Amino acid sequence: MGSEVDLTENQNINQLGRRSFLGLAAAAVGGVVLAACGNGSSSSSATTAASTGSGSSSTAAPAKQTGPIIVAGEQDNSGTITTLIQQWNNANPDTPVTYQTIPPTTNDVYNQYVTALAGGASVPDVLTMDVTYPGTFAAAGWVLPLDAYADAAFQDQFISTALDIGKYKGKLYAIPQSVDVGQLYYRTDLLQKYNAKVPTTIDELVATAQKIQAAERQSNPNFWGYVWEGAQIEAVFDEFCEYTWGYGGELSSGSKLTLDTPAAHNSLQFLYDTIYKTKISPPGTSTMKPNDALVLMQNGNALFMRNWTFAFALANKASVSKVAGLVSNASLPGVTAADGHGCTGGWMYGINAKSQRPEAAWRVIQYLTSKPQQIQMTAGAGLLSARKDVQGDAQLVAASPNLKNLPGILEKAKARPSIQNYPAVSATFQAPLNSVLANQTSVSAGIQAIQQAGASAVVA
Repeated sequence: MGSEVDLTENQNINQLGRRSFLGLAAAAVGGVVLAACGNGSSSSSATTAASTGSGSSSTAAPAKQTGPIIVAGEQDNSGTITTLIQQWNNANPDTPVTYQTIPPTTNDVYNQYVTALAGGASVPDVLTMDVTYPGTFAAAGWVLPLDAYADAAFQDQFISTALDIGKYKGKLYAIPQSVDVGQLYYRTDLLQKYNAKVPTTIDELVATAQKIQAAERQSNPNFWGYVWEGAQIEAVFDEFCEYTWGYGGELSSGSKLTLDTPAAHNSLQFLYDTIYKTKISPPGTSTMKPNDALVLMQNGNALFMRNWTFAFALANKASVSKVAGLVSNASLPGVTAADGHGCTGGWMYGINAKSQRPEAAWRVIQYLTSKPQQIQMTAGAGLLSARKDVQGDAQLVAASPNLKNLPGILEKAKARPSIQNYPAVSATFQAPLNSVLANQTSVSAGIQAIQQAGASAVVA
């Protein structure tokens, strides 16, 4: 989905992590999520918010409500989310929050949500959703529009590319809990050694990778110029999107997907060529997942790597990486520097349309996405906040080198098309794309297959 590695992997990360590690495992306060229960009454009596952030909610928002709220979210072994929930509960005893953990993989999360919401479940009140869910859930009427709560001042606190993912047909249905983006990682020492610059175009990426790969292989035959994720998982579609954009294309036209285009052909041809023509990527790339690419970088066997936000901390962690302190990040390349775009990922908060306390649920979301709480999440749980004032916080930036380059990378990022029933549609693309990368199908046949697979898809 937003990123595709199971949440259970790399549980030791304790710095900025990507969407799949957001939280690094949250201590669950509740039990099994998605039980179709809960029936309290609402009240207009006031509660004391632990924090509401610098933005204000709309003056037209409904009256305050009290009563228990259930928040469904990912695990966080750091205990940060548990602490935030306890802080809320201490300040709001008449609106206590119970935190219930969702499954460790996004496919399982999606299936559980669909089962519960389609059945009319009134809880969880707050859903922590993968960035690929909002369009589907909004179209089905399972989540509430948030425009009555989130006014322009509130929305302006977030990076627009992250906030836009939560919109469907002009209305806002989800608020970013955290954000992720595909990006280019590179070895700073090797670029300096060979007097090379960070590539901003695809041609520069290939040329630099070939040059340094050839030189480094004189002493390290296992060295590769560019490593990336080609396994039959969501990442393979993400990368196809990234390089389709990089070649100046788009993936949708109106309400339909348009995948059989010159830019799409160029995208898949480039990915294929890295393995079989320019040979800057390993022969086994068609089986590689994000952690596989990361291990090659950590072991000093890669110059460039496409990966998610989580990789920065682990590539530079001395206890697990031989190249700690020597890996930096930049935007992915395109035909020109302006054409390079990373694919966005992350998690978002939405409100169950059947929730009996939507106003109270909104105040919990407002609290969890406020600046103080987002700083705590970023520093303690490894979340990458989508708030502008958190990403630019001087103390966080000083402690997290990753943040120095991410605002620019995110500014150029793009979201995948908002497709109804996205997880099922994306799954139909992964096999034909992977088949090309495994050298079992031609590029043209692969493009035709994904075009046919997406022919009936509806884009919001």
